[in-house]
Amino acid sequence: GGIFNPARNLLDLYTPRFVKGIGRDKVGLCPICYESRERGGLGKTEWLSMKFSAFNYHMQYAHGISPTTALPFSPPIEFRTIHREPNHKNEKEEMLEGMCHKCQNWIPLEGVKCVEAKLKEIYWWKHAAACHKGSTLEGETDAHIEDELALSVMDIAGIRRKA
Repeated sequence: GGIFNPARNLLDLYTPRFVKGIGRDKVGLCPICYESRERGGLGKTEWLSMKFSAFNYHMQYAHGISPTTALPFSPPIEFRTIHREPNHKNEKEEMLEGMCHKCQNWIPLEGVKCVEAKLKEIYWWKHAAACHKGSTLEGETDAHIEDELALSVMDIAGIRRKA
């Protein structure tokens, strides 16, 4: 169940399309998890608390979606690998960094330990959530899969397709 919750606009990837409950019991349905795997989702129903920031945290750190722009965080504008002196035997000697378009700093894109992160993008998304504040790369587009459904919605809404 749940009641329809209109998005800010048709291209909004952040706003839950359905909500239920009120006050501290209010939850929102993740619009990305709900989509089929063919459309980039997980094909599952994921209800998250709106009151205690679970929805916000999930959208930012599970999907990399900015609550400000309702679109994916902008990626690094440049990459480099740096050498580092490990403090312990289970630490990396080389690390990947990405340059942020907003603060122009090099940001670590992985942890120092020699283990694989469950979600590699988490390091970038945490930086982007704190730094970008709605800023995106100039000319950044194409955040959506243009399948038959998306093209139909864009036609109805009069949204111009990419050339």
